[in-house]
Amino acid sequence: MRERIRRLTALSVLVVVVASCAQAQQPGTADVKITHVALFKNGLGYIHSEATLPDGATSVTLGQLPVPSHGTFWVAYPQEVKVRGVFTRMEDAKEARDVQSLRDMLAANLGQAVTVYGPGDPISGTIHSVVEPDTPERPSPYAMNALFDSRARRYGNALLLLKTEQGMVTINADSVTRVDFAEERTSSTVESKVRRPEMRLALEGPAGGEDVSISCLVRGLTWAPSYYIDITDEKTARLSAKAVVINEVADMENVQLELITGFPNIQFAEINSPVAMTQKLDEFMKAIERGRSENRRCRSDVFRQTVMANAAFFPEGPGVPSYSTAAAGATAEDLFFYPVGNLTLARDETACLPLFTVEAPYYHIYTWSIPDYLDEYERYRRDRKEDERALARTVWHSCRVTNTGKLPWTTAPAEFANDGRFVGQDICYFTAPGAETTIRINRAVSMPADETEFEVERQRDAARFYGNSFDLVTVKGELKLRSHLDKKARVEVTKELSGEVVETAPDAEDISTAKGLRRVNPGHRLVWDIEIEPGKETTLTYTYKVYVRN
Repeated sequence: MRERIRRLTALSVLVVVVASCAQAQQPGTADVKITHVALFKNGLGYIHSEATLPDGATSVTLGQLPVPSHGTFWVAYPQEVKVRGVFTRMEDAKEARDVQSLRDMLAANLGQAVTVYGPGDPISGTIHSVVEPDTPERPSPYAMNALFDSRARRYGNALLLLKTEQGMVTINADSVTRVDFAEERTSSTVESKVRRPEMRLALEGPAGGEDVSISCLVRGLTWAPSYYIDITDEKTARLSAKAVVINEVADMENVQLELITGFPNIQFAEINSPVAMTQKLDEFMKAIERGRSENRRCRSDVFRQTVMANAAFFPEGPGVPSYSTAAAGATAEDLFFYPVGNLTLARDETACLPLFTVEAPYYHIYTWSIPDYLDEYERYRRDRKEDERALARTVWHSCRVTNTGKLPWTTAPAEFANDGRFVGQDICYFTAPGAETTIRINRAVSMPADETEFEVERQRDAARFYGNSFDLVTVKGELKLRSHLDKKARVEVTKELSGEVVETAPDAEDISTAKGLRRVNPGHRLVWDIEIEPGKETTLTYTYKVYVRN
């Protein structure tokens, strides 16, 4: 009897151990919640998510996550949590959706009595099932599979199985043109089978209650800034900033939002991480071979820094935005993070968020820029297109404003208003705290300008450079401005030229610019900062010597 008790006790312990192991090995699911989002302006966002591990599970399904960019997917966890790895595989799942065809309607109402109509006589019976055709997957190029003929027909017809008084009847579901239901109550929701990647966190042992975090860079999130600059006051502008946040990735509830300014260096932004299983191995390798995203020229610097938007026209003027002062941001290396706070934004929603309003000193200035007439081959060219010549004679009415705040102004569209009326729009480029920036308002039609250059002297075959003969030409230029304004105007004239400056009248600031590779002549930028009285004309002259290839 005592031996029997010992055997029963040992058996009970074994049952308890086996039951405990079976319970520990049971899979669980963790609810992944996005808690923090940092947005770039190029369609990328860095998201941080958190999840709590369920009790008694060593295999935890993380559910559907946004597709991360290659090399940016990371899972962090406490030291006491022993993680074997993160595994992704394709799983079959069912999704409920509204019916979109007669075939869907049949599949949504299994067991109902119907009469179906098609090419032949009507058939009455009970819907048994709707069998959907399978779509075969592409064979792996790394295994000895049957040859794959892309020309072969790969898609069959859906089959409708009806249980009739005579027995089971099979019908081509796509040939059904009408269905009469015996009952009034029908379902308009159907479950369809989908195949999607499922991410699983494998643990050495259960770690219920512990938190893990997931961070990655994803596409489909961005922000687009813009400025409203009120210049009603003659000396102080009120600059208001807002951000339009675009979310096409996932639902976000009470997430901490940060907006990033700067020029990010993201090498593999447009290549999907293999953990998402959005592509086969050979496709991933080809994406890597095609080059990193830094080599792609589809995104210019301006695009990376701004998203242009059309400004609205308000005949009587809107109320001037007056947001709160700017929040204290944070600088990480060469990027600036502007905190916005809590944000709730559903997938495929857009939010327009006020950021700040600051007062900034400014003044009106008229700017005129004249290009260099020496091309990259050291040839003098004035036979440009008429629109280019007209642009060289264009004077811009601009606003030069100083960033007196503690955070930078990122590149964005800037709308000007005076006394509530729209007066112009251009680009405000990146402006660091304490720096000045010049933003164009409109073309200054009240200040016509004209420019000309003519040859004063030429020395034939004056020198040889790189095996080519060059003439030394003395050139004189004249720049004329006339003001039709009713007040004194400050004007900044900039002339780019190549060669050696001989003289300027009145004196101009001479700024040496970088000399191009294998270029013969040095570069200069002449800058005049002058004032023009109402109704007066001003002439600026300059003379320079330049080697011209003959």
